[in-house]
Amino acid sequence: MPDFDLLTLLQQFTVETDRYVDAVSSTHRLHRTDLSALAFMVQAARADQTVTPGRLGEALNLSSPATTALMDRLDRAGHLTRHRSAEDRRQIQLDMTEHARQVGRRLFSPLARHLSQALDGYSDAERELAGRFITDMIAATIAAREDIPEPG
Repeated sequence: MPDFDLLTLLQQFTVETDRYVDAVSSTHRLHRTDLSALAFMVQAARADQTVTPGRLGEALNLSSPATTALMDRLDRAGHLTRHRSAEDRRQIQLDMTEHARQVGRRLFSPLARHLSQALDGYSDAERELAGRFITDMIAATIAAREDIPEPG
């Protein structure tokens, strides 16, 4: 398969996952930004990293007021808690609630189930190669984002 076809397929996969997230957010009246915030918090928890309002805003490319509005929405919905750091009382840390985890599992379990079923048809070696490919594509996308020319 030529490189162009692989990149086209990768783009199509991205479009379809975006459509899934749009359908989930629309059906369950969640802002897409809310889902992105929760996804970021899940990734941070997996990496044992602390989430602060600043890190969250930076990850989602939000201004400070927009980050505050996002945190307020997630707090009201019972999806996150805020607490002061034990090491630096000036720092606010954010944690997902068990309610958010349950909602996330319910909303994304159909996608996870179907993706897992699709993966079942591949050998360990094929999965390893696919993992390497996707990892390299993520790194290339990050590098390209950092290389976007300034306007004008």
